[in-house]
Amino acid sequence: MKRFILIISVLFIFSGCTPVLKQPQLSKEEIEAEREKQLEIAINTYIERRIRLYRVGLPLLKGSVNFYSKKPILTLGMLLHSEKEYRKEFLPIIREKYRVEEMPTILYLHPDFGAYNAGLKINDKIIEIDKKKITSLENLTKILQELDVNKEKVEVVVDRNGEILKFNVQTTKICPFPFILYSDPRIGDTINAFTDGQKIYVTPGLLRFIQSDKELAFVLSHEIAHAVLDHVQKTLGNRVLGTIVDIAITIATGVSTQGIFGDIAGLVFSKEFEKEADYLGTYISAISGYDVSDAPNFWRRIAAEYPGSTKDVFLATHPSSPERYILIEKTVSEIKEKQEKGLPLVPDLKKAK
Repeated sequence: MKRFILIISVLFIFSGCTPVLKQPQLSKEEIEAEREKQLEIAINTYIERRIRLYRVGLPLLKGSVNFYSKKPILTLGMLLHSEKEYRKEFLPIIREKYRVEEMPTILYLHPDFGAYNAGLKINDKIIEIDKKKITSLENLTKILQELDVNKEKVEVVVDRNGEILKFNVQTTKICPFPFILYSDPRIGDTINAFTDGQKIYVTPGLLRFIQSDKELAFVLSHEIAHAVLDHVQKTLGNRVLGTIVDIAITIATGVSTQGIFGDIAGLVFSKEFEKEADYLGTYISAISGYDVSDAPNFWRRIAAEYPGSTKDVFLATHPSSPERYILIEKTVSEIKEKQEKGLPLVPDLKKAK
């Protein structure tokens, strides 16, 4: 009897939640067609964002090369892709616009660099570079990385719709930091960009937030500056020194520090590193041809998304927002003064004490 009453009660509850409006009937075919349409939009958006990162970022890698103390690499100004980068079910959609095969083909050509000016075209398949046969995208990347950085031109052989063509392409020195669209769902919607010292990562959330290529350049320049100044390795080095102190105290006293000195050491110079990245990053944007007048206001918009950052806190990893924007404003004034006087756009170094 109790079970019967329970069943009746459940049915009564759900009957009260029944929709009351008549809705159009949907066929499986209609739903599947809409699913494919949304997938097409998602894939094309992903490709457009990759191209945008490359288009905006490549001049910045060129503009920052004189501040990079390690070996630069050569670029021809080609963004390439191959089948291995995509899921198989995506390939038919991609092939509606682009030639994508096992061998690397050109997805985009930057108009300010050698490949475009030499006459290469989107969808050309790369066969040889500098007399070396191309077998994969990884192989091609390695060939470019191993080129003599003083080599001014290289021969590129392509397959263009079955026709084999040769081009002499001007090279350009750049910093070796590829741009990665970081689509991890855990942080993809956040307004964020970061570097591991070797690559520059940008979230889709940031690309939706920015309003212009100039604003994207400000963010990319900041992260390039971190990589150029080797801040990641320096932070890790500081953390290691702090960890040594943790171990020494534990051995001497028998009391675990819970890694607190390692954590503190990792944060000690983080504010200064952020200030350096803001300073050099603003210069990199200006050197690369961007008007940096609006840079402070852009970072203010970022702060508006994270209002807690306007308060300074002990050992915060970033300078407080007001401090940051005043420093950037002063950097912009410094750059403009140098431009007006015809002076080189070179950041000022700290004076030795």
